[in-house]
Amino acid sequence: MASDDLELDGDIEGEEGAPKSKKMMIIIIIGVVLLLIVGVVGGLFATGFFDGEAEQTDTEQTAKGEGEEAVAEENAELIYWPLEPAFVLNFEGKSKARYMQIGLEVVMTNEKASAAVKKHSPVIRNEIVLLLSGQKYEEMITPEGKEQLRAELIEVINGILKQRKVKKGITNLYFTSFVMQ
Repeated sequence: MASDDLELDGDIEGEEGAPKSKKMMIIIIIGVVLLLIVGVVGGLFATGFFDGEAEQTDTEQTAKGEGEEAVAEENAELIYWPLEPAFVLNFEGKSKARYMQIGLEVVMTNEKASAAVKKHSPVIRNEIVLLLSGQKYEEMITPEGKEQLRAELIEVINGILKQRKVKKGITNLYFTSFVMQ
């Protein structure tokens, strides 16, 4: 009887062992598939795939008042053009600094404006020298004074380009160097 019990236990273990291993294999396969899915979705989130804004239709663009030209300008590649050599000027009156050296670079969004800046650079440089020569040291040492000067320079350059029949002028201007001694 004892030997019969052993045989019965062996038969039961053999019959139940195979289904358990099949169930375990299915669970492992499902786990691996889920891990792959989570990895792919996580990778897409990490690369910014889901961060893109939905594209607007033409009717939405016209409803918002944006034409094709405005959308094209936003997506246009920026063109940087240095105004070289740097501008070196003397300060008027009795100030701590005697001269300043300013390096400038302009930003445009179209080739027509870029060509106009290159073509009319002598006129642009002349107007910039006239504007810079009237600056006061006390104003130039403050961030607000520099920002005001930057705004005035953009206005002057765009005014010159507008006189030359260039519709879209520069979009920005950067100080690449700013030295006062």
